[in-house]
Amino acid sequence: MDESRPNKVQKILHLEGKAATWRAEYEATLARIAPVKHKAQQCDQEAKALKVTLTPYEVSQLRRARSGV
Repeated sequence: MDESRPNKVQKILHLEGKAATWRAEYEATLARIAPVKHKAQQCDQEAKALKVTLTPYEVSQLRRARSGV
């Protein structure tokens, strides 16, 4: 049946099929990433909450640790 379709029509159908496959793969990847992103955001939030409770000495130690000293 493909033989009776013009080449452009065949190409459009092929490209639409490829696009659907890529879109499904993308959406599946997003479904796996979303929980991890949420966990990362929770960790960032917890770190920010802890950071405001640091003493000046602890702040300096944090800065030193981040700078690699």
